[in-house]
Amino acid sequence: MTAIESQITNTPDGPAGPSRAPAWVPWTQAAVLAVLLVLAYWPEVYRVVDKWKTDGNWSHGWLVPFFSLYFLYMRRADLRGLRAWTNWLGLVALLGILCGYFFFLFVTPMGYPRSLSMVAAIAAIVLFLCGWRVLRITWFPIAFLLFAMPIPDTLYVELTLPLRQLASQVSAVLLKTCLGSDLQAATSGVVIDYVYAGKQGSLNVEEACSGMRLMMAFVTLGAAMAYLGDRPPWQRAVMVLACVPIAVFCNIIRVSTTGFLHVFGHEELAAGSAHELLGLAMLPIALGLFALLGYILDHLFVDEGPEPDGPADVGV
Repeated sequence: MTAIESQITNTPDGPAGPSRAPAWVPWTQAAVLAVLLVLAYWPEVYRVVDKWKTDGNWSHGWLVPFFSLYFLYMRRADLRGLRAWTNWLGLVALLGILCGYFFFLFVTPMGYPRSLSMVAAIAAIVLFLCGWRVLRITWFPIAFLLFAMPIPDTLYVELTLPLRQLASQVSAVLLKTCLGSDLQAATSGVVIDYVYAGKQGSLNVEEACSGMRLMMAFVTLGAAMAYLGDRPPWQRAVMVLACVPIAVFCNIIRVSTTGFLHVFGHEELAAGSAHELLGLAMLPIALGLFALLGYILDHLFVDEGPEPDGPADVGV
């Protein structure tokens, strides 16, 4: 074997290549690319952070990066056991992602595709510097950042409208069921018109009461808890999907409670700080239902242990 052949090793991510570079080289590459990425995406980073600060629907975005870092910390032992290999496909993907980013920044200004490209660029850098094996471990912490990316306002309004209509219709039924013939209630879109004890009034289910804020925050938390839990993949998927009906159910409770306060003449408790506290009170209810679902999944199948290899010995 020649001297040149002795320096060639097979990499897990591609064809044979030169032996590993010194340990400081990948760290320097990562630092340089991270700085360049922040500089390129600074307008988008500023827009996203400003949305976290000014829009309560996305205030959970502050916690998402810390969750991602914690996920990486949990897999530190697996990452230490892997060797980083340069994969040039990651660089090609990164250049394509940056082209798309600048297109949506200067040619057709659109915020959400820029946010998605920022997360995709992080994944491309990991692939470029570390290879497929590292990306297979870090893909979820990277993808989890998508929960912090605000969706377009027009799409948000379209998603909240059916939730508001559902909350108003179910709440009107609950009001009539609990108060009987003393209450007349009807819904028109997102407005509940009622007559009770000679008093006529209406309750408008505002956009803030659609339940989207609770749903997005709870789906984010549910995905994190499902990832951290030691469960089969199908149970993790069930727990994440169940976050949506749980959030809808809790919001119906919130709107119905607000409706009862209006009907009984306590409008001051259905607005302002009291209304915000009512919304916060839904979180422990949602967490309780989520814990109940986890308990049911834990006891859905009973592990009876391994079967014996043969018939047991019988004493005489």
